[in-house]
Amino acid sequence: MEAAAYDLIIAGAGPAGSACAITAARAGARVLLLEKDRFPRQRVCGEFVSSESLGLLEGLLGSGRLDVHAPVDSARIFIDGKCLTLPVRPAAQSVPRFELDARLFDSARRAGVVAREETAVHAVRREHELFCIETSVGAFTARAVVNATGRWSKLTQFEVTAKEKWLGLKAHFTESSPPSSVDLYFFPGGYCGVTPVDGQTVNACAMVQANVARSLEEVLARSPELHHRSAGWKPLFPAVSTSPLYFREAETESGGMLLAGDSAAFIDPFAGDGISLALQSGTLAAEVLAPFIAEKCSLAQAHQHYREAYKKRFSPAFRNAARLRSAFNAPKWIRTATLAFAGIPGIGRMLIQGTRAR
Repeated sequence: MEAAAYDLIIAGAGPAGSACAITAARAGARVLLLEKDRFPRQRVCGEFVSSESLGLLEGLLGSGRLDVHAPVDSARIFIDGKCLTLPVRPAAQSVPRFELDARLFDSARRAGVVAREETAVHAVRREHELFCIETSVGAFTARAVVNATGRWSKLTQFEVTAKEKWLGLKAHFTESSPPSSVDLYFFPGGYCGVTPVDGQTVNACAMVQANVARSLEEVLARSPELHHRSAGWKPLFPAVSTSPLYFREAETESGGMLLAGDSAAFIDPFAGDGISLALQSGTLAAEVLAPFIAEKCSLAQAHQHYREAYKKRFSPAFRNAARLRSAFNAPKWIRTATLAFAGIPGIGRMLIQGTRAR
């Protein structure tokens, strides 16, 4: 039998893919990381890293740590003319994806990963005990594959039954001395989150139904409070977008590949745990594959371990975030009751914790 060129090939070098590559390479695996774009790049993202994953992120970055960015010590929810302020303790961090993805990619290279940009993965075939990966620059072989190419991966096919089509939109704007809070502005058909990037810049990232708004300018006008706040904003780059956004049940495997990050499941962005879930699921994928790479278990057993661990660690966060999404999109009396309930001392913090991966 032909020997594989790599122990592990990872498609997609976002936070999930790079976290997987770094973890596997540090454990001694031969790893190839493939990314279709070139770094640095802008991505639609709330750019919020919860405190639960800051230690993991620092460990993955190693000597290539990020510069200190704006801390986020509270969350403000604006809905139906009301505002609820909740503490975020320990404080989270606002981390621009433009910088985060590039630093993680560099850290993967320092860990010994063969990391290639501008290399799109076209197909993955399983041939006996090896995988053949066809890319824009040629073919590679590996003993295992992780798909971390995002929620609309061309490498997987899942049935979508959702009737609503959502868009994601993001840009950075100038704002003098923004508050150290993540501010969520809800309106019928969507919401926009605003987080500080530094003392002069904010990130505005929205998720909106396609029939409600098609541009970030339209989104900013949907909430009276946000419309007033953004009146003096100036964009620092053209808005980036992604669509369509659909929610589905988490899947951990497809075609023999493990799925990590948004390829496995897409959490409601207002929960602020997307980057954290990506880092944790990518790391978990590498950890469960380590015994297989060391020939201590089969690939099927590694898949089973990943499926069980993924469900235990991440399913509660997806479930609780979906419940909050339903409440915030329910009739006004339900939204009012939800906000009042969240305002009870201790309840708001419990709700935030319920959307966090462990």
